[in-house]
Amino acid sequence: MSFLQKTKLYVLFFIAFVAISSYSQNPSTITFNVDGANTVVAKEIFGVLMERLGKQWGGGVWVGTNSNISNTNGMRNDIIEGFIECGIGAAEWPGGCAANGYNWSANKNPSNDVGVDRFIQFCKLTGAEAIIAGKPTANDAGSNEAFAKYIMNDLDYPLKWFKVGNEVWGCGGNQNVDGYIPNYTANYNRLNALKNTANGGNLRIVAANDIEGKWQWLPTMLNRIGSTIDGVEYHDYIYFPDNISSTNPSTNDYWTIIKNVISTDIKPHLDNEVLPDLNAYDPQKRIKLVLDEWGNWLMDVGDGWMQQNTVMDAVSAGLHLNMFVQLADRIEVACIAQGVNVIHSIMNVNNSGVMVKTPTFYVFKMLKPHHINNAKFLPMSASNIQTVNGGGTNMKVLNAAATVDDGDTVNISLTNIDLTTARQVRVTLNSSKEAYTVKSAEVVTGSNINSCNNFSAPEQVNVKTLPASEYSIDGKTLTANLPTKSVAMFRLVPVPTGLQNGARRNSSADDFSIKTGSQGTIHVKSSVNMKAPVTVSLYSADGRTLINRVNRTFESGTCIIGENIGKGVYMVKITGDNLSFTKQVVIAK
Repeated sequence: MSFLQKTKLYVLFFIAFVAISSYSQNPSTITFNVDGANTVVAKEIFGVLMERLGKQWGGGVWVGTNSNISNTNGMRNDIIEGFIECGIGAAEWPGGCAANGYNWSANKNPSNDVGVDRFIQFCKLTGAEAIIAGKPTANDAGSNEAFAKYIMNDLDYPLKWFKVGNEVWGCGGNQNVDGYIPNYTANYNRLNALKNTANGGNLRIVAANDIEGKWQWLPTMLNRIGSTIDGVEYHDYIYFPDNISSTNPSTNDYWTIIKNVISTDIKPHLDNEVLPDLNAYDPQKRIKLVLDEWGNWLMDVGDGWMQQNTVMDAVSAGLHLNMFVQLADRIEVACIAQGVNVIHSIMNVNNSGVMVKTPTFYVFKMLKPHHINNAKFLPMSASNIQTVNGGGTNMKVLNAAATVDDGDTVNISLTNIDLTTARQVRVTLNSSKEAYTVKSAEVVTGSNINSCNNFSAPEQVNVKTLPASEYSIDGKTLTANLPTKSVAMFRLVPVPTGLQNGARRNSSADDFSIKTGSQGTIHVKSSVNMKAPVTVSLYSADGRTLINRVNRTFESGTCIIGENIGKGVYMVKITGDNLSFTKQVVIAK
């Protein structure tokens, strides 16, 4: 058969199944059980604390109805749109500690501030679930009940979360567990009746907890009143407000932050203290962990609360969020502290109308598929996770989470903490689907740990497409090279039914090679003589659109398929007697 006419344009072909041959020979390996996905990831895991603090509301969200800054009822439209863009799933208000003394009834709809009415409007506009933190004592039970009823009835809002007090061990009255239990119970008895009302059917009543590090409160409270608790507050920060710079963190600072997330603080506290107590009392996982304050609390930039947000913070956020998604059968709320202009913020704004989307904003945006389209988290097993020594501590170099949505798209998020070396990972899916292809591959990283977005340069760090040369997929196994200090997201879709059988590898598949040719051709060659004809088909990435098809024998020579093909992902399918397999081709100009 004659060669197809070669294109005059030079096109560089990367064959996905061999493109990463230069990667390290000992990749980290992870297996996800797609068929074992049962629990939907609550959107509230991607929540924010929106406390009445600093310049979060006044000087932040709130600009007033007469402002030249575009607004809806006095609230900045760029913030509203930003919440939607990055997929903020919940907003807790009025605190934080500000909740313990907030007079909601005197602040339903103030003309110069965001009160109850505007906060609920803000949640409706952004799609964020409202989490209300109420006052902390038995004397507040009537007021808290009226607060919830006002939101449900007067504002016609189906309230899902109401927390009785905030950090009651400290700003909520310096209570101990023996003092808090009757305070909670008095509030529970009033709030629980609202579950039988029109907008209260999904109401969850959340109990406060002790400070991180004092673990006896939780089992004591569970054993005494656990049947009345729907959720339990838990706060855990990476807390260095006096000695780690948010603008110019050092390498040692970076490793201190990372070590606290995965080695000495957040992860071990969950794994060894909080979750065992909950699992012992409630193995059915009815009671949800409400981790409504987390984040990097570092030195501010001079106004008391605003921090610069860097790539270091993005990596920390990726580690946290992967952890929370892995635990989505127990964690149903996780609020980063905070949303706007305060601590580990999603965005920073100024009075000139400029908004900065922080690197953490882009991590939230990139991981948004984890909590939309009914995505369920995938059980994970891992082996041979590579390690890195950071600041004198050996740590696993990556963590991961994965979900599958109602469209069978598998979302895999990975965080590489290594500062100097790109790391290889091999992810295998246990799935009844025969094969997958890569729908998208994205990454958030920067040239340095202190790379950032600021008011002078607001878009230095954002979501980038990961080059196709950095990953491949073979059937149900994704192999990827993760850049240093990065968070990555891969979205995989099943190869359509017409190609799935072809995704099965058999011994004959190894006889074929698919390589690039000069000037725009794909070369298919067999290492053995095959007198029986085979069919070589070139499809678009979705496997539905046939681009070219060649039927020939392989007694000698090479089959060339493809002409004037543009940049993109394609499938090469080879079929014949007892032979059927598919390989992915990525073309990049």
